[in-house]
Amino acid sequence: MTPQDSRQIELLRVFCIVAMMWVHVSPGLSRPSIVNGGDYALVGLLLGDTLGRISVSLLSFISGYLFWQRARGLTVPKVAWRRFESIIIPALVWSAIYLVLAAAKEGATGTPASVFRRTDTSLMDAINAWAGLTGPTANVSLFFLRDLFVSTLILRILLPLIDRAPHVMVAVALLLGGFGDHLQPLIFRDGILQFVILGGCLARLGISLATLSRPSIGLAFGYLFILAGWGLADLPDGWLTMFQVPLLLRRLGICLLTLSLISAVLWLLPHSTAPRIGRATFLAYLLHVPLIGVLWVIWLRLVGNEMRPSYLIFYLTMPFVSLFAGRLLNRLLDAATPTIQIALRGKVRPETSSRAA
Repeated sequence: MTPQDSRQIELLRVFCIVAMMWVHVSPGLSRPSIVNGGDYALVGLLLGDTLGRISVSLLSFISGYLFWQRARGLTVPKVAWRRFESIIIPALVWSAIYLVLAAAKEGATGTPASVFRRTDTSLMDAINAWAGLTGPTANVSLFFLRDLFVSTLILRILLPLIDRAPHVMVAVALLLGGFGDHLQPLIFRDGILQFVILGGCLARLGISLATLSRPSIGLAFGYLFILAGWGLADLPDGWLTMFQVPLLLRRLGICLLTLSLISAVLWLLPHSTAPRIGRATFLAYLLHVPLIGVLWVIWLRLVGNEMRPSYLIFYLTMPFVSLFAGRLLNRLLDAATPTIQIALRGKVRPETSSRAA
């Protein structure tokens, strides 16, 4: 992997996670607001419903691409443990933090928290609310990490097939959209597995991000795929709709356009910028929902609800507030014990571990 690819991946991570945060800004895009059906509906449509949701696919693609480049030589148990330590453990910790804060909010305000209205009293519902074992977590943003973990293990198991027949596996990945609910409870969002496998296949074929980002490929095919996806969206039911081809084309198109955009932005940044701003991005993602939830309660008391024009400020700034909080907490964790670092961000900084030794 070239240094240019590494810088592009770091910047892509920042872009994708910021965009994904716009999906989860309180009170959420599932409720009417000025960015969801209101005067600024175009903002919510572009940032949340388009870039935010497509970023899941792009981040999954990058994960599969990086896995082939850096970790394909690891055994399945080694991959499972490393991913569990770096992804699942901090996700479980922050999921518990979210549930505690939701319970505290309910006790302090007397208003039933929506997270508890979505679950029954059964043990499995409680486990799912926390860990997402066979259903969505209460903090839905963390459910993505559960599917990413499983998809990475599947990719590792499929590596011999990808190595021998990468073109066939590309076709298999493209057809995964037709399986839908049949993959549950192994995978709940087939698009994540689809793009993880595609990332691994393209890395195996030696197709670099720099190649995909060229205007002749990223821009041309990006626009072509998006237009084709929109054009096919109104087709009657058939094999194209059964395999979610229109949706897949739109996802591929926006991903290619994003790759080209980030490649262009890189030329404007100093060489050290991308790694520096991406260092705490995962931690920011882990904490953004509980942080935004707390700030939303304060905003409601001091400013107003989601139907007021001022809500646009809250909606636009919360991902960047989360990035700042993640960066601040990341610096504090550099001085913490390895156990605390693993629990809250899934990794131990080498310099910290060396000092501890």
